[in-house]
Amino acid sequence: MTDWKDALAPSPECIDLARLGEKLDAAERAHVDTCARCQAELAMFREISREETSAGEAREVEWVASELRRRNNVVAFRPKAWRVLYAAAAVLVMVIGIGYWMQMREPAIDATIDGPSVYRSARLDVIAPVGDLVQAPNELRWTAVPDASRYRVQIAEVDGTLLWSAGTTQANVALPPAVIAQFAPGKSLLWEVKAFRGEEMLASSETQTVRVSVAPPRKDR
Repeated sequence: MTDWKDALAPSPECIDLARLGEKLDAAERAHVDTCARCQAELAMFREISREETSAGEAREVEWVASELRRRNNVVAFRPKAWRVLYAAAAVLVMVIGIGYWMQMREPAIDATIDGPSVYRSARLDVIAPVGDLVQAPNELRWTAVPDASRYRVQIAEVDGTLLWSAGTTQANVALPPAVIAQFAPGKSLLWEVKAFRGEEMLASSETQTVRVSVAPPRKDR
């Protein structure tokens, strides 16, 4: 499990502090929605920038001011500075909460060949084929998923057109000759596998792009 401090570490996509008050584009907003660090900094910026002081804050500021005057003989007290400290303390609690939430949130959502997103509650990794191939594969192989009772594999064109699908109870499936023939040299195809327990989907692999390399022309001796 990732430590919440790691979840709050800055990344290259994090928004610069100088731009917190500016309008963000779609990609930047998408990053902020999933980044605990950016959410915390944005919340602190909004809290400190807020002009009005609530009635509850005013009472707390006045009490602290009176205590400081009584104990330390402080003549002047700056509520605005106290609001910054008050906001910082509140945001610190929120930062820890966000970090904890990012560890405990629901499993990540992945997109699949046939469109709908699915929750991944288990890991499913493909073994072969992957990437560039010397020749067309005759089977698909992947890691077994605990408690899975069956698997569903799909092969598709790069535009998403489904070429073949099959079900199996094993962590591999043999390809029929007609499907093997689809792996023409230089042609890219996609494939993925999903694990099920009954009708419940347990996991989905990442979609793999595979291509049989084009053989170099033979040189006449």
